[in-house]
Amino acid sequence: MEVGIPLGEENQVCTILLTSRDRNVLLKDMDAKKSFSLGILTHEEAWDFFKKIAGNDVESHDLPPIAIEVAKRCGGLPVAIRTLATSLKNEPPFAWEDALQQLNRPQSSNFKGVPAALCSSIEWSYDRLPSEEHKQTFLLCALMGHNALFHDLLTYATGLGLFHGINTVGKTRTRLLTVVSHLKASCLLVDSYSNQRFDMHDLICDVAISIASKGNHVFAVRPQDVFDEWPDGDIMKSWEMISLQNANISMLPDHLKCPKLVCFEMLREDRRVKIAANFFKEMKNLKVLYLSGMNLSSFPSSISLLANLRTLCLIDCVLSDISLLGELKNLEILSLQLSNIEMLPEEIGQLTKLKWLELTDCSQLKRIPTGVFCKLSRLEELYMANSFKEWEAEGHSSQQSNSSLVELKALSCLIALEIYISNPKIIPKDFSFEKLQRYIIFIGEASNSDWDWNWSRVRDYSRTLKLSLQTSIRFLNNGVKFLLKKAENLYIDEVKGVEILLHESEVGDYFQQLKNLHIQNGAMIQYIFEDNDDVHQIEFQVLSLTLQGLPNLISFCSQNKGSISTSPQGTTLLNQK
Repeated sequence: MEVGIPLGEENQVCTILLTSRDRNVLLKDMDAKKSFSLGILTHEEAWDFFKKIAGNDVESHDLPPIAIEVAKRCGGLPVAIRTLATSLKNEPPFAWEDALQQLNRPQSSNFKGVPAALCSSIEWSYDRLPSEEHKQTFLLCALMGHNALFHDLLTYATGLGLFHGINTVGKTRTRLLTVVSHLKASCLLVDSYSNQRFDMHDLICDVAISIASKGNHVFAVRPQDVFDEWPDGDIMKSWEMISLQNANISMLPDHLKCPKLVCFEMLREDRRVKIAANFFKEMKNLKVLYLSGMNLSSFPSSISLLANLRTLCLIDCVLSDISLLGELKNLEILSLQLSNIEMLPEEIGQLTKLKWLELTDCSQLKRIPTGVFCKLSRLEELYMANSFKEWEAEGHSSQQSNSSLVELKALSCLIALEIYISNPKIIPKDFSFEKLQRYIIFIGEASNSDWDWNWSRVRDYSRTLKLSLQTSIRFLNNGVKFLLKKAENLYIDEVKGVEILLHESEVGDYFQQLKNLHIQNGAMIQYIFEDNDDVHQIEFQVLSLTLQGLPNLISFCSQNKGSISTSPQGTTLLNQK
């Protein structure tokens, strides 16, 4: 089976439309047979589009002459029209006059091919953002590139202390969600292919980076940029952020003298670039350090000197001994996602201010010493998807023992958890999940290879629970039952010796927030619910229902009096034999 774009004379039925800001990309790199220019909108087209976005009120009273001039300043560029018209919608006449004055000021762009009209309209929208928090978030989003994860943006915002007076990750998340929604409403950000991500138009991103780079506060190098040598020392002293995303850099200097630097990020697709031991020695104000795809087998010792570091992300890095991370006493966020670590060192327990620990996809992690989690009393979010699963049973402690789930009981601030528990019997009887606001929890061993334990496919839901039970739900730990009540996404596998999955006393408690339900491999199951006359009607907003491997299933309900319905239709669900 061949996958890709069919070429050649025999495939004339296939037509593909490519768009680019650079004609050479189409003609040379993509070998396009024909190319044509999409010109700017005519004055009439631009005005019609502007009115559609800003509303027909722009033609009322004394506004039209000003509105027409404002629309002209967009230069016929749809992205500029959309951004500016959205910002001015329902604003009073004086706001339009002020906008026109600002747009008439001379502007410049540091980027080839970015029209001046676009720069002025985007800068005007940026200047009108309601707070410094919005402005800093917008610039940070631009530096993160296309289809960036909100998850990553949150680690940056927390580390930089973007929101003053907010001191928890949970509250920062809520505030950041609000700011991002405001930026989307202003058309400065757009939705991405997943609700976990966001995106930004190329041209808006270029203008944003131009704004961020003014005064040499930000040094950003992208893959397409030509990088010959590092600037001189006086320029480096003014840098506050360095962003090197797959930049064409073959070597880093022994150290960078950047006393004002608060954020350093470097993303690589290979592991050839080495970081010298003293590289971070003169970055004493650094708050955020993000390294991805780096070989850190010789761990740079100068990281331990970063006393102000609050966020440290070592993503997909080759690591060896990381025990010196215990010296970072002010660290609040630590991510070792996709790293090759086999043991989490005891010194991590010294990070008493840690609020976020991410060990996602650390598939080689087999050892977490007893007592590490107990010391992280401020931990709010713990991510261990596709990672450590060697949890020790309660009471089995020795010098070589692993952590047990009992230790998580000490985490009184924990509100987000991703974890895999292969043996449900090791869950403490008094274990409580009631404070969890978000979770992805897998419990049990899969009954067969078809059972999907994929973590990435469930992240669009806030609360996912996957159970391979081999027993009745009524015998579950009370903490797990609580997870059932709150779950949005529920998978149930291998229920043995059960004819009715949920009995009348349980029906009212579950499925109230459910959006996806998947039940499989229940050889004896005849009914999902037991329904007696005195049981109230149950409605749940299920969007997806999968029932498979249930050979004896007769009906969704044990009686056919129609007490199970789905919203919004309210029709009885599977009540016919």
